[in-house]
Amino acid sequence: MMQCPSETSTVWSHSRVTAVGLSTVVLVAMVATGCRPETWDHDVSTPGDTSVEHVRSAIEAANADINALLKAGRYDEAGQYFAHDVVQLISGQPPIQGRNAWIATQREAAQIGTWDLQLEVLNLEVRGDLAVERGRGVQTFTAHEDSPMPSFTSVGDYVVLWKKIDGRWQIHWDYVVIEGPGNRPLD
Repeated sequence: MMQCPSETSTVWSHSRVTAVGLSTVVLVAMVATGCRPETWDHDVSTPGDTSVEHVRSAIEAANADINALLKAGRYDEAGQYFAHDVVQLISGQPPIQGRNAWIATQREAAQIGTWDLQLEVLNLEVRGDLAVERGRGVQTFTAHEDSPMPSFTSVGDYVVLWKKIDGRWQIHWDYVVIEGPGNRPLD
């Protein structure tokens, strides 16, 4: 089980408000990534089996696949885990609407630095072809030399609505709340 820093250990990075905004966007955009980047060839289809254990396994595998695909620069493939009409709701930001917007956000974010997201699924509720994942994530951004923002670590909670579409679990809606007071600069 992943250990997340406590809220009291989080320190504001006041140097750039844009760092907070972009980190929020990317954390939400990558909310589906997982802690096991070495596993990304899982079958996330669940024909007929909607037990919580089976769906959790499929979703955790999808989270890991997305993370590995993003790290490999395979944004279009990672985007296949998102419904065409996905909506990502980001505190203080306009929604990211649609798979193409999600893919564009990932490409843009990768140009300024390296992103790593570790997720811990805390709860999962399954009702037929819908599943709701609630969890906690820690994201680390390591800025490229010419990045417009500094390196940092963010901690947040998330909720993802997964929808079974054509036999595969896909992200339909997601929402992340970054823990206040904000980002913590890397040393």
